[in-house]
Amino acid sequence: MKLRAIAAGCFAMLLTAGGCSSDAQRTVAPVHWDLNAIIEPTTLRISGYIGSSSCSAFDSFKVVETDDQVEITVLVSSKQSGPCTMDMRIESIDVVLSAPLGQRELTGCLPFESRPGEPDLGCRTIIPYP
Repeated sequence: MKLRAIAAGCFAMLLTAGGCSSDAQRTVAPVHWDLNAIIEPTTLRISGYIGSSSCSAFDSFKVVETDDQVEITVLVSSKQSGPCTMDMRIESIDVVLSAPLGQRELTGCLPFESRPGEPDLGCRTIIPYP
């Protein structure tokens, strides 16, 4: 009887939360993103580097705007209960700003480390993605 109750509880968790394991293993962290295009003065298309398709998922993004700066943070939830696939999922995200980007500094992309002698491209460099 006790086993049946545990199985029913796990089944209910699968239906509502997507899994039967503890959230203690799940982490949410910011990840790198690239600017793909400025669609409109207030709409930016970015690509978030989500990670392994078996262990990571897009969680959300947040935007903080000031008169001088726009900071975009892409958040990914990761859960590793076993080995992860070695693929890199990239998610296209359209970010709508409350005011045109204009000359404001664009931050939050967490750029990859540049190689010695190469300039830091920063967050404003447009890197097209199909």
